[in-house]
Amino acid sequence: MEHVHLLIPGLFPPPDIAAEACAGLRVPVLERLLSRAGVRASATGTLEDRFCAAFGVQAVAPVRAAADGLETGGSYWLCADPVNLQLQHAQVMLLDVVPGPDEANALCASLNEHFTGMGLRFSAPHPQRWYVQLEAEPQMTTSPLRLAAGSDAKLHQPQGTDALGWQRIATEVQMLLYAHPVNRAREARGEMMVGSLWFWGGGRARPPVQVFDAVGGDGELVGMFARVAGIPRPASLQAMFAGDGKSGLWACGMPDAAMRRGDVYAWREAVQQVEREQAQPLLQALQAGRLRRLTLEVICEQVVQRFELERGDAWKLWRAARSLAGYAV
Repeated sequence: MEHVHLLIPGLFPPPDIAAEACAGLRVPVLERLLSRAGVRASATGTLEDRFCAAFGVQAVAPVRAAADGLETGGSYWLCADPVNLQLQHAQVMLLDVVPGPDEANALCASLNEHFTGMGLRFSAPHPQRWYVQLEAEPQMTTSPLRLAAGSDAKLHQPQGTDALGWQRIATEVQMLLYAHPVNRAREARGEMMVGSLWFWGGGRARPPVQVFDAVGGDGELVGMFARVAGIPRPASLQAMFAGDGKSGLWACGMPDAAMRRGDVYAWREAVQQVEREQAQPLLQALQAGRLRRLTLEVICEQVVQRFELERGDAWKLWRAARSLAGYAV
């Protein structure tokens, strides 16, 4: 294979906890790869933005909707994922909630009845992945649920000309859901209610560009992009190298997921898994000539760091490795 593009959000810990989080962490091959690569920083962007750019599409929602079996056509689509809002002190915490398929369909049916004539059409092809199809394109930017979940929802509200209108729609949705028999039954069973919908990832459908010959990783979303693009998804990096493709994309979401939960121990375990399952086979492939070039993008809160490694760079033994804490920004 000529080129592998590796995406790892959350690989570097936040600066305020970097020294403590990395104390005693042994990832020598990963540190070696980073130290021998050329690096440049760019403006911050999300993992979802990187997927869209890599596949040449406008937004996540129509890709995900197509992967879930919906006919996206030329409409504008938003992800409208079910969530629960909990007031904790001065914060409104956003939590994931997973209703059953029948519950999701019943709630969407009520939403469609309520918003009849307003150009909104809700659907739930998967209990945890809902969508709203729009007639008019809203002028606003949104925050992915991955970033907002587990944090204060007020910090991730939509921005833009139409943001206030969509906040009013969200309030109507919350009022309808709160009084719905599905939620009353869930509350009686001691289950978390579907208290709101999180709108994000909006855009129109565009055919994905097949830049990669293979796409893989541990996240659900990267697999959905691959499915819509019709790109094979190998089970491991070794399987990717064994194929006859020239370019591959691999995404590792576990370090980011652990850090967003505030679980430093799980983050350390996830980084050590990256060491075993990605860094080691990548360095071996570079040194053996089975891989010519590696691009590693580390997506942090404030900046994206892009590391470029050619085959010959893998042998630059004189470059001293440094701890992951030294890359925290």
